Amino acid sequence: MEASTISPLRRPSSTSSTPHNHGYFTLKNTNEDSESVELEELTKSPLRPHYGTTSRRSGYFTILSLFLAAVFIAAINHVVFSKFDGKPTAGHTEQFWVTTLKNVFPAAVSLMLFVDLKYCLSQVALYRIRNGSHPIGLVSLMTSPPNFTNTISILFKSSMRAPILMFFILAVITQAVTITSIFIPGTLTVTQSSPLSTSLEIPTVDFNAVDPMSSSFVTVEFDDPPTLGFLEPSQRWRQLIIRAASANVAPTWDAPAGCGSSCTYNFTYAAPALNCTELSRQDIWPSGTNTSDSRLAFPLNTTDPNESLNEYFFYNSSFAFTASDPSKPDVSSSTVDVFYMENFNTTYDQALKLASQYPNPAQYDPRGAHCEYQNATYEAITTFSNNTQSSSVRVKELIGFLPIGHDADGPYSGTNTTNMTLAFRSIAQSFSEILNGNAFYQTNISGLVTDSTQALYTPLFSLTGVIQNITTSDNSSDSETQYNEYHFVLSPTFQGSLSSGIQELLGNITLAFVNERMATTFATVNVSPDSTQYQYHAKKLAVIYGIVFGMSVVVVIYGLVCLWGNGTTAVFDLEHIVEMTAGSTNLHKSAVHPEFSSTYVQGLLFPVGNSTRTVLDVTWDRGENRGLGSS
Repeated sequence: MEASTISPLRRPSSTSSTPHNHGYFTLKNTNEDSESVELEELTKSPLRPHYGTTSRRSGYFTILSLFLAAVFIAAINHVVFSKFDGKPTAGHTEQFWVTTLKNVFPAAVSLMLFVDLKYCLSQVALYRIRNGSHPIGLVSLMTSPPNFTNTISILFKSSMRAPILMFFILAVITQAVTITSIFIPGTLTVTQSSPLSTSLEIPTVDFNAVDPMSSSFVTVEFDDPPTLGFLEPSQRWRQLIIRAASANVAPTWDAPAGCGSSCTYNFTYAAPALNCTELSRQDIWPSGTNTSDSRLAFPLNTTDPNESLNEYFFYNSSFAFTASDPSKPDVSSSTVDVFYMENFNTTYDQALKLASQYPNPAQYDPRGAHCEYQNATYEAITTFSNNTQSSSVRVKELIGFLPIGHDADGPYSGTNTTNMTLAFRSIAQSFSEILNGNAFYQTNISGLVTDSTQALYTPLFSLTGVIQNITTSDNSSDSETQYNEYHFVLSPTFQGSLSSGIQELLGNITLAFVNERMATTFATVNVSPDSTQYQYHAKKLAVIYGIVFGMSVVVVIYGLVCLWGNGTTAVFDLEHIVEMTAGSTNLHKSAVHPEFSSTYVQGLLFPVGNSTRTVLDVTWDRGENRGLGSS
């Protein structure tokens, strides 16, 4: 079918906008003084199909269907990601396809939204062109596919007019939806597998499983049945207990099979414990610092002026194992007493006073603890993490006095308590022997004597020494000499509580027997598997998609409103652009002018049969256009 020709534009012979009798149709610009657009004999022959009422419905369908398709894909994205949540990662092949899938969904959503919003922008652009005149350079930017350069150019060419600023904001939103594909993959990550609770076989402490000859040296008493008389701890157990008592941390052992990258568990066991009471100054020095009932002689000598003040004790300990209750001959009132002088020092001035003056008790701070051995249930908690073990142990329950066997001679041989009775006695005596003894400062040599106790090998106390330069004066001159200075305190770890320190030290010693591999048990272990899994951050995905779709809805609604106002669907391809500009002679004349991009144009709509046409024509309400249209 041959299309109707469009005549060159010319001024009409009349200002009337009614159709001419000769088949011409004239539309006026909104400005009454502007040039008219004349199209020749539009009704004489059928025009090629064009967007009209049907196309508007098609525009609604396109905008809404693309937006709903993007929403649907986002919903599928959520469902698929949630399926992976908590699932262990597999081999490289599976992870490759998962990574691909993580990028496909947001890319599809971005593509759908970008096409949809670009379609909406076309409707907004047509609406703005119809409702106002703009430089053709700006119109070109508005009708071009949105990109960063075009969007910024629209802002600078708009003269900051509110309608174009709104178009700029919508164009920015259209560009922003493309970054969806950057953030969405981060909502499905690979992380350490979640901790789980499982039953694992762990080493434990069971003194019933200990051979009596392994823990103790015994004699067989001629009783009926025979009893095993305890003599002393075995050499091996003495070594083990001394080694454990010398450490300033809880003992360590191998992690159980199945521990993964880290694990934590606890277990209980029976062992001897100490029930301690702190002693006061009056308990330690009932009638004086160096009387016969003094538990910490300070000094050891009497107050006889003919004897020198020599030995000042800053540590003392003793122990006893007795069956003090005749009604209970099988248990022991086993005790250990520890006394020490807090903040004892031998600075030069202090040493002179100790050597020459009887000490003032008020200037010193003796401390002590009275402890009883008892049967106890311990609870140990241990954690393995990053190839490092940390453990702690506490007394869960005190059960009663320590058993020592029949009539204090020892347990019967072969009973179910024989092994434990001897093992407990061996531990208690070895520990008491470590604490037993004393240490003192000897003024006549200005030195310490500490060789009668092993307590200073433990982390209970801190004993340090320094060499100080001392300046002394006589009648003629000053002289400088060096002097040994010592400091003795309870370890700061125990915060001034001797009882807590002693109890913790014995607890760590009992825990060290885990390494003897006496027995195993099954415990509930909290394990962090040595593997990875997928973790889905649903809230993060909801926030990202919520923001993206929230901004997109603004553009979609604006586009739908403009589509309704236009009455036709805007399409800015080459075919339609040529059609829009074909009937404007003034626009053709302006195209050869050097300042063509500054020519103001406006879109005009007019009905043709059942359709609506858009024609782009030069507007003359801008003074700068008058020179451009003259020939």
